[in-house]
Amino acid sequence: MTPLQILVTLGGLALCIFIAWFFWLAPKGQTRAADGAGGAQEVAITVKGGYTPDVIVVKAGQPLRLLFTREESASCSERVLFPDFNQSALLPEGQEVTLEFTPTEPGEYGFQCQMGMLRGKLIVE
Repeated sequence: MTPLQILVTLGGLALCIFIAWFFWLAPKGQTRAADGAGGAQEVAITVKGGYTPDVIVVKAGQPLRLLFTREESASCSERVLFPDFNQSALLPEGQEVTLEFTPTEPGEYGFQCQMGMLRGKLIVE
């Protein structure tokens, strides 16, 4: 291999690692749920290349209201799934969608798109 081929190969490998980190490993932000109307905890989540915030901290035993707004047209982000709570919601582009449930047990629970490419975490304290 010539030095140029080695340089191009290393550059391509570095780019692949960066892309994997950016889309799947980089945290998008963490937030603690605010008290909303009717005693429910409330968090607004933007869906655009991922969930922002992607880590949400809530209190156990209090109703939770998640307000999703999808700002992209990618088919992967059309639905959000909370498998541990048997909850899901269809997210039409440009519309706010409310998903409500009450997390009762403390722990860490994942949520994701229907293809599993966009991921987030719900921390129940």
